[in-house]
Amino acid sequence: MERECFEKLLVSCRVVVERYINYRMPSRFDADDVIQETYFVAYKNFDKLKNVDLFKSWLLSIARNQCNLWYRKHYRDESEFLDKIYDYFESETLLTEDDICGMLNRLPFETAQLFKMVMSGYKQSEIAEHFGIPIGTVKSRIYNVRKQFRSLCAPEEILMFMKGRKIMQKKDHTHGFPMEMPHLVIKESNRPFVEIKFADESFIIPKIGNKNSEGTYRYPDKKLALVSTCYVPKAAVIHEAAGVKVCRETYNVKANRLYKNECVWFSQLTDEYIRDLGTIVCDSEADDDFPTEIHTFLEEDYDVIVNGNDRVHGRPLLIRENPPKVNEDGSVCIDEYNIRYTFGMYDVTIGARTFETLRYLLLQNPDLVTENYVDITGRLVLLRWYESADSMEKDCNDVNDDTPVINLNGKEYVLIEDRISQYAL
Repeated sequence: MERECFEKLLVSCRVVVERYINYRMPSRFDADDVIQETYFVAYKNFDKLKNVDLFKSWLLSIARNQCNLWYRKHYRDESEFLDKIYDYFESETLLTEDDICGMLNRLPFETAQLFKMVMSGYKQSEIAEHFGIPIGTVKSRIYNVRKQFRSLCAPEEILMFMKGRKIMQKKDHTHGFPMEMPHLVIKESNRPFVEIKFADESFIIPKIGNKNSEGTYRYPDKKLALVSTCYVPKAAVIHEAAGVKVCRETYNVKANRLYKNECVWFSQLTDEYIRDLGTIVCDSEADDDFPTEIHTFLEEDYDVIVNGNDRVHGRPLLIRENPPKVNEDGSVCIDEYNIRYTFGMYDVTIGARTFETLRYLLLQNPDLVTENYVDITGRLVLLRWYESADSMEKDCNDVNDDTPVINLNGKEYVLIEDRISQYAL
């Protein structure tokens, strides 16, 4: 009887518990070990729980303890592993060893030696022991060394650090986007399907220092309506899970008004998954009439919206081939929400530039579909936003005979806007 009660309670909250452990562990395999240990300890001590209404918080406390035990066993404490995560978020360099050694020669000997130890993977505690200084001093010196190292780089070397991103001249708050939509051509390609690792969701890769904008062109006039800019200012920890803070500001072209902190969220990027740790909504000056809301990944329904059907691990980075079902009459049928359905490879021309891309559709709800084009380097080039004809007013002036439509699940969806990445200009 006690076992049946335990299993019933476990079923009700295991998604949240397993998600918590996966978000804190460095790999899926380590997480599986901690999950099993958590359940074993919980079952063994279940008779000590006096109030079953507290089962979820009790089980989460056991999970927290098991995570901490794992880190003490493997890293002495979790801070050492967090340092590795932050280093990963901050890493920008694609330089060769010769390039880096040449720059290091411009630094003082001891400073260069410290930088080399960091690059070689030495723990901060080991660096502190080597130099005979406190670990807090090591952290401070690493921060200053990185700044000094970057300040010594020539302009062309700094560009190498920027992963080939094109730094566009800022024009007011439009960030170089033209007022009329650039020439846009989309052609299906006969190239075979290529799996792509894709972390550039919401037009930003969640690593510290990254910044990118998107221009929104509304149909049917194809005029620039909004320019949203995302940037990643710092690291963040949500429920002891390490990630980064992502901020978005949006410029309304017609109103000539900039809304800062239009959205703020927290992301975690691993080798396999991208995860949303939390979201702050209604926090800009445009939302003064509403209270600020904070949602985190430990809420039961948070990931149902943002993570598709992988409720525990997040959204997989790798876009695998997943064509939709096609009926005998040729109509396309999509069964699940928030799952990428792939449609092969396409050449997308924006202005004077052409990109080899993978196309996929995402059905977010019965009335909203997004069509995404990701280039082979994993950057989101173009996002097309469709709404169902049923959800639009019958006398809507935003639709004409030339407006693109797609037919999905027996419904017609009308193109409302195109969102173009600054990366594509």
